Amino acid sequence: METICFALVPLTVVLSFLVHWLTLVKIGDPRERLPFCRGAYLAMSFQMLLYSWIVFGVVDAPRPAACLIPLGMTLSFAGDFFNLQFDSIARRSKEPVFWGIVSFGLALFCYIGAFLSLAEPSILVSEGYFIPVLAALILLPAIIFRLRVYNPSRSSSITAGAFIYGLILGGMTAVALSAAIAVGGAWYFVAAGALFFLLSDAVMGETTIYGRHPSFEYQLPWFTYLVAQGLIIFGSVMVATGG
Repeated sequence: METICFALVPLTVVLSFLVHWLTLVKIGDPRERLPFCRGAYLAMSFQMLLYSWIVFGVVDAPRPAACLIPLGMTLSFAGDFFNLQFDSIARRSKEPVFWGIVSFGLALFCYIGAFLSLAEPSILVSEGYFIPVLAALILLPAIIFRLRVYNPSRSSSITAGAFIYGLILGGMTAVALSAAIAVGGAWYFVAAGALFFLLSDAVMGETTIYGRHPSFEYQLPWFTYLVAQGLIIFGSVMVATGG
């Protein structure tokens, strides 16, 4: 019953997003969709933020993870705020997406620290194939970046930031996958969340970062992103409490 309760909030947020998405299907231009999305998406991100702090506040979890996971979600919320490119932010910053990349990069370091506090690093190396998994997940984002994200006409700060961010994301995903391989259990939720994170940012990379604007430019990355955050927070709670 406790497990169901912990899963209820992220599940509700994700299902609410799908209902919201249905209201936008008749608007084909993503730039016309965005004004109808900003408030709703920031609110959903804030729900995940509150969920992370509340759930880790009520469970008996090791202190590093109990602080780092909510802190990671807090930094992610800041990244969401920048990436939604509110008019007030766009007027003050030429490239608000760059600050979104910075915020999310810091969030990923928090998640990496939390995961390493919950899983013995030596076990990840000896039983989780961490070195080959890390090598593969550093190489994969680099290939995706070169083939689908890199655009020489884009700002150099955005381009460099996106490339470095992809490497950090690959590292975070490698830690989660290795923990799932070595330990199993609730780590599978965390690993699934990391993979959804990778998918979300891959889609955002080849659309917003590159400069393509398909109709799903904001909805598909946001849907997979909310799934990712929900799985990471929920899975980390389960791992931390032995659930």
